[in-house]
Amino acid sequence: MQLLNSLQQRLERIYEIGLGLDVRDFVTDDRRLARMLDDGAGTRNAAEKLLVHQDASGLSMSLFLDPELLEALAGVEDPEALEEEALPELMTAIEGISHFLYLAWNAHHDRPVSRFEMELQAEVDKFVLAGVMAAARNRGRIPWRLHHWLFGRLRLSPGLSAAERHRYQSAHAYARSYTEGLRRRFLASGQPGLLHELRRFYRLTHRYKLRHITRPAAPALFPCL
Repeated sequence: MQLLNSLQQRLERIYEIGLGLDVRDFVTDDRRLARMLDDGAGTRNAAEKLLVHQDASGLSMSLFLDPELLEALAGVEDPEALEEEALPELMTAIEGISHFLYLAWNAHHDRPVSRFEMELQAEVDKFVLAGVMAAARNRGRIPWRLHHWLFGRLRLSPGLSAAERHRYQSAHAYARSYTEGLRRRFLASGQPGLLHELRRFYRLTHRYKLRHITRPAAPALFPCL
């Protein structure tokens, strides 16, 4: 599916993280197979799930994307061409690709990564790519309502454990705070530095990501996308 590759390439260009992998080689839409491969603490139905197995021989990954999600995005090569009704499916696909890339990049650099970090980065990636696509459709301008659409209300899947709910809620809250700072600064100032900021944030570890988000506001460093 060309759209998945296009989204992957956009994220890799933004973060300068070319890994020589194609997410399409790791995608499965087989629900039964996904349940078999899911060795997490609790299995549940989800439209997107990164399936991971690690042992002495290395790290194995598969990205499950629900057949209905893939059907909604079928035939689309350019994400800007998607109808608004398909945006939720697009955001779910971006989340899965973000998980795949972030885990692969950290594994390539022999760095441990938590599920919280993956969720946090995915929330940021959805905002960044949604902003790029919105700008392409609006003569370079990003609608102010975009941030509210992404972060106005968190919708959690039923059946989550208390720990999972806490992880998703925390990642959502930190990402909302971080992207609100980006939105406020780069939309208002037009100063250069956005890509540098995003690439630096991507490479920070768990503790330093949170410290970076909660630090006192710094001078504006972010341009319009």
